[in-house]
Amino acid sequence: MKQSGKILCVLLAAVLLFTACLPGVTAAQIEEPADPPAGTSGQTPAEAAHLQFGTDGSFRILLLPDIQDGKTLSPITKQFIQTTVKAQQPDIIILTGDNIYGSWTKTPEGGEQGLRDVMEMLQEMYDEGYGAPVAITFGNHDDQSNDYAKEDQMKVMSEYACNLSIDEDLWVDGVHYTEALENCGTYNVPIYASDGSDNVKFNLWIFDSGSYAKDGNGGYDHVREKQLNWYRTTSEKLGNVNSITFQHIIMPEIYNSLEKTTYKPFGHTYNYHGTYYQLPATAKEGSILGESPACSEDNGGEYDALKAQGGVIACVSGHDHVNKYIVPNADPEFPMDWINVPTCGIASYGVTDYRGIRVIDLKESDTTTYETAFYTYEDVMGDDADFMLRYRFLSFLTELEYRLINVWMQLTNLLGISNLVA
Repeated sequence: MKQSGKILCVLLAAVLLFTACLPGVTAAQIEEPADPPAGTSGQTPAEAAHLQFGTDGSFRILLLPDIQDGKTLSPITKQFIQTTVKAQQPDIIILTGDNIYGSWTKTPEGGEQGLRDVMEMLQEMYDEGYGAPVAITFGNHDDQSNDYAKEDQMKVMSEYACNLSIDEDLWVDGVHYTEALENCGTYNVPIYASDGSDNVKFNLWIFDSGSYAKDGNGGYDHVREKQLNWYRTTSEKLGNVNSITFQHIIMPEIYNSLEKTTYKPFGHTYNYHGTYYQLPATAKEGSILGESPACSEDNGGEYDALKAQGGVIACVSGHDHVNKYIVPNADPEFPMDWINVPTCGIASYGVTDYRGIRVIDLKESDTTTYETAFYTYEDVMGDDADFMLRYRFLSFLTELEYRLINVWMQLTNLLGISNLVA
């Protein structure tokens, strides 16, 4: 070793000895911070995208609920989605689960093929300049009967540049989370101020509400406590800004905002634990209750967590393919709207007249409210007679499934049995 090297070593040792003698300094305090995951800047994809209100103060959300197709995406569904997206020019596209139908894809290979069909459509629109970044969560059918885990589906999604979705286990402040959260696909999408600053003006919560109950009671799952702990912490970091939640399975508290009624044969009334419900008079124009809201039989505490944090102006869900409603929450201490969006595809049960896509518009000047519109196949493609002929034929075939479900619900109504279907 050269003399200069020896001198350097002596000086370094002295510095280390001095540092170690300082009061209150521990090894943990002088460790280098953990590196962010490879290929990242320490930000989630949603943060890095830095979505912001437009120069006119607007921000548009477009919802694609329950596409629920098999190994290949129906050309009719695809054309409808592409045409609507091109006309609406959204700032973000959100898929609220059942993006594929696991029972139809059957195998992991089939599931991946079906998922890539959806993702390639979204990426194509993004590349051509009329699409938008995409936030996705999961439903109960994505991983059903195909051995294709949601975590594996999320890895495929992450290959596409348009994707904002993450497996939340990989992210907390840009580093790997040491305690896994339940479910897969719980994260937030901040919307920044129109001036290009890092001032978060609004937030979109994306929750994976799971698939089926883990205790074997045959019901649906729900957002779980570790997810809610993450939500509370993240909401505090954001300053509890106003927000909207998006998930697949609705919360049980929806029934507190429906109107109790008596049994009406073949009316839009449904039995939930011995009580009949219908839409209240406060429901927004155009609302339809086509089936009993299929919530979890267990209450996971999500409603109470959202209410405690405050600022949530709407809770959006899919799952129920023939429910198209906006119902104001009946709790005066938690003023927000319940929004359920019906299926946008034709591969599964639905009603021909109102399969479609909902758009939600926000304004930077007033984030306490929103505007919304719903677009059916007829609204968007009504001038294309050939398209509509094919659509009505295929939709009729899958609408028959709903008609059978509705007969079953009316029978259970008559017998006083709860209408929940899992």
